[in-house]
Amino acid sequence: MNYVQKPETFSDLGSFDVEPISALVKTIPDSLWSIEDGRKENSFAVFHHTQHIIFRFTEGNHDPRKFYSNPIWSVWQNRLLPLMDAITKPYGHIRCEYSKVMLARLLAGQEIDRHVDGAGSNLLTHKIHIPLQTNPDALFTIEDDTRHLAYGNAYEVNNIVRHAAENRGAEHRVHLIFEHFDADTSST
Repeated sequence: MNYVQKPETFSDLGSFDVEPISALVKTIPDSLWSIEDGRKENSFAVFHHTQHIIFRFTEGNHDPRKFYSNPIWSVWQNRLLPLMDAITKPYGHIRCEYSKVMLARLLAGQEIDRHVDGAGSNLLTHKIHIPLQTNPDALFTIEDDTRHLAYGNAYEVNNIVRHAAENRGAEHRVHLIFEHFDADTSST
């Protein structure tokens, strides 16, 4: 597979209608967040205050062509795919694949420690964040670039350099996060 070109820090991909998905996210009970978070493969220490609902993930975080879907993906895919397809259309992929898809809830008053996502699949995919619930005190930092990511905007983030997040607000911050690549050009 070929390495993908990442933005230096953030690339703003524009605004999208996320209201139907955001409304659905607000109905997820804490118990489901806890159950799904307990199943995640990405249980790294930096996520000590973050809960995930993992729809799709890359086996061992190595080759994005080897991903799996969790049962909850079948419930959400028809809602998420039109949004994800609209966001990735400008990339011009011949055959777009989504190797990781998840919801990430950073709890109110908490943070994600500075870290680098490392090698493996992270070098081979574009990583997209879309805030579905946020507040002005939810910040994302890549290297020395700190921003509030706006509700409904999609951002490609450079996850192979140092990055962190903090949510100093009174409400949880929820992002839809997915990784994508062109499966037609990934055979090398």
